[in-house]
Amino acid sequence: MTKVGIFQITDMKYFFASLLIIAFVLCGQAQTSQSSECVRAIPEPIIKKRVFPKSSFKVEKNKSYPFELTGYEKIKINNKLNLTIINSGCENYTLTFRFEAGNLSHKIEDTKFWYKKAVELMLMTKKGIRSQDISLINRGTNAVSSYIEKNKKLKYENYIDFGGSEIRDVVVVEKVKKQGLKKYRIEISYSIGPL
Repeated sequence: MTKVGIFQITDMKYFFASLLIIAFVLCGQAQTSQSSECVRAIPEPIIKKRVFPKSSFKVEKNKSYPFELTGYEKIKINNKLNLTIINSGCENYTLTFRFEAGNLSHKIEDTKFWYKKAVELMLMTKKGIRSQDISLINRGTNAVSSYIEKNKKLKYENYIDFGGSEIRDVVVVEKVKKQGLKKYRIEISYSIGPL
């Protein structure tokens, strides 16, 4: 008979089996609480099919944060323009619009040109965005337009705050990337949070 703390254990096998069961229960509780940490619901499509009928949507687990789901919505706007909307975040709600535009030829360093192009693409796309997200897109796009007007030298990856004192609203234009001959990736993200 072995005495552990205030308990007497008659067999060490039972002792180790009990410890193993406790460990499994605690791990299960940790995984359950971790998966419920995400404030957001499951991502869903934000594009109106009647406006952009050539669209598809899928949800995947985030590899870095398995309790977080990310939505990918792909839209073929025309022969020279494709769009992927990445619907992500757990504490934040983030919509990233990744345009792949062909038949363009411009220096990546000309940030003013690309900021204006991002605004132009968003204005063209917003007619197909569901009503729940249109306010965020309109306010963020207006903030980018205002930033262009007020600044002579624009920087990529500059977080432009456009509202909210407790919950921040930000928009950011990522660095443009060349994707082959006369094809570019233009990316703009709108985010609310932390929620």
